[in-house]
Amino acid sequence: MGNVSLRADLYRAIDLVMTSVDLLPRTFRGVPGSSDLLAGHGGGSAAERTVLNLTLSLYANASGRFPLEAAGVRNMLAALGQSLAELSVGSCHSYLRRLVLATLVRLQLRIHVPGMPPRDAELAAQLRFSPDTDVLLFRIYRILYAKYRQGAAAKGAIEFLHISKSGGTSMCTVADANGCSAESTSNFGNCMVRRFDDRPRWVSATAHNETAPLDGWRWYYRYLVRRGERSCEYRDEFMRRKRFTFYSNEFAVHGGLDDRSYWANGSSTARSGSSSGADSDAAVAARAAGAAGGAAGPTYASAHVCPQFLNVILLRHPLSRLVSHIKWIMKVYRTEYGKLHEDFFRGRDAAWWRRFAPAAVDNYNMRLLLGEGAYYAPIGSLTAAHLAAARLVLLAYDVVLMLEAPDVDELWLKQALGWRVGLRSASARVAGAHRATAEMMPPDLDTLIKANENDVLLYNFAYAVHQIDGVMFAAMAAAGIRPYHAYDSLDPQDQWVGRRVKCGFVTRRQQFLIAMNEDPKSYERSYNGSFPRVLSPDERVRGAAAEVAAALAAAGANVQADGSMVAAAWQGVGQGGDDDDEEEGRAGGGGGVGRRRRHRRRSAARRRMVEGEEAAAVKGREEAHAHERVAAGSSAAAVGLGPGEGAGRGGAAGREGAG
Repeated sequence: MGNVSLRADLYRAIDLVMTSVDLLPRTFRGVPGSSDLLAGHGGGSAAERTVLNLTLSLYANASGRFPLEAAGVRNMLAALGQSLAELSVGSCHSYLRRLVLATLVRLQLRIHVPGMPPRDAELAAQLRFSPDTDVLLFRIYRILYAKYRQGAAAKGAIEFLHISKSGGTSMCTVADANGCSAESTSNFGNCMVRRFDDRPRWVSATAHNETAPLDGWRWYYRYLVRRGERSCEYRDEFMRRKRFTFYSNEFAVHGGLDDRSYWANGSSTARSGSSSGADSDAAVAARAAGAAGGAAGPTYASAHVCPQFLNVILLRHPLSRLVSHIKWIMKVYRTEYGKLHEDFFRGRDAAWWRRFAPAAVDNYNMRLLLGEGAYYAPIGSLTAAHLAAARLVLLAYDVVLMLEAPDVDELWLKQALGWRVGLRSASARVAGAHRATAEMMPPDLDTLIKANENDVLLYNFAYAVHQIDGVMFAAMAAAGIRPYHAYDSLDPQDQWVGRRVKCGFVTRRQQFLIAMNEDPKSYERSYNGSFPRVLSPDERVRGAAAEVAAALAAAGANVQADGSMVAAAWQGVGQGGDDDDEEEGRAGGGGGVGRRRRHRRRSAARRRMVEGEEAAAVKGREEAHAHERVAAGSSAAAVGLGPGEGAGRGGAAGREGAG
């Protein structure tokens, strides 16, 4: 760390990690009690509290707040290793791990970087040249890594936060190559579980309708459509029942809704085998937040990750992501509308893009990390408080990957996930270089770039967290510690290597739990009861419901003023997928033949609906023209106009009214 500027940036990031101890309880008062985000606070185990206290004491020495005491530092390192060994196996302890690693990095920087006062320099030399120091540090790294792998095995599945245009499609492809089981690994399915409704919400339907009529709820203009009520318990039960080991979430983290009653009324009634009481964790959190004044607080107070999964996030530099996202939206529209896509984008400035794809062009990463309330927050409304909260949520992720990191394959996918096939093997989807794309980019793109400064600061913090985690993974790799016994015998070029990798750590309970005298059954999670029905997109529309309803009505749907559909045929198109998925879940999957039959029935229903609408439209136009001709004749007779002139004006008026 000879670069003074880089060292200063790392110091600031470490200080942010350590000050999170005080910020977390105040920031996330609405988080469900089962969430790992608050690990090490309040209801944590005795071992967690001991680790936290020892870490904070050690950091006081490492940061220079107190003079270095060589013997005292070694004693604290030894005690810290003993306390870490007593942590439970069911969690990766990601937050505590970051606190410990940040402290150790700060300690090593202090004892290795020159320029200290003479007395401190002498004590630093004692620590630097003592063989006990290296042994104690490596022991802590080894214990942290063992706990991490055991926690991953106990979780049993990966939830990947797919930030659009940040390598998520490649990640899905690589997960498939490494033997992960997902609902769909095609480019369209993108490892998402359809019934979770984690599809991206980029484009405003209202803004889209200004240029072209809507056609149902297309996946790319679902902005303001709230996600279905799918709790962490529901997701865990579904993934286990289907034996899936990987899924992507291309929307926001869980929770973070501005309607706190959603937690009490829409959360799962299923209970874990280890839970007690009649109320769900989410409902209890909702009441606690309200009692503490949480209802008037920020929406992100309930944002959280699901502790049942190994949570992985992959980030790309926000400015590169922003440009790529704009180009990709253009490509999607070019595919859907052909040459007509230029009507959407040619000559559009930054202000138009902020209406067309609000979240995608305004600190997209922060919005995803703070839940739905922040995702739909007005443009320009995210503040330094939102940035601080997003940093805290990032610390809850078990694995933080950076797309630009040079060692993402050799170190991270190997040591953090136990995967054998790397990202370099995947052919990612790119926005392309269509000749018109550059011409249609907003001329004031710099305005959008400047508005994403908070996302850049968040990315810099994420890179520091990535480096801090990398100290542990690099130490294991340097010591020759393999992810698991058979790892070196796996050939990444073998087309069947995924059958042996089996998604890495999350499927290796035999090695990481049973071999450590742990009973895997004690980590099983069972759920009883029912889960709420997922609402249709029309029932979940947020914000400008009347505007969206009007836009859909213009597209031919029978829509009420509140945005709800009443046309039975349209309901079959708009929400049939969710209902079919519910039926499939109850039936245990139904097999490929059943799915194909359902798709055929749905396509036939769609065709009948379209044909019926077209016939009705033709009949309606004929009746309208006949009515116009009669009215024109009457008007002409009354004012003395020729029938041709009167009919022409009536036709023009009719077209204006219909448009």
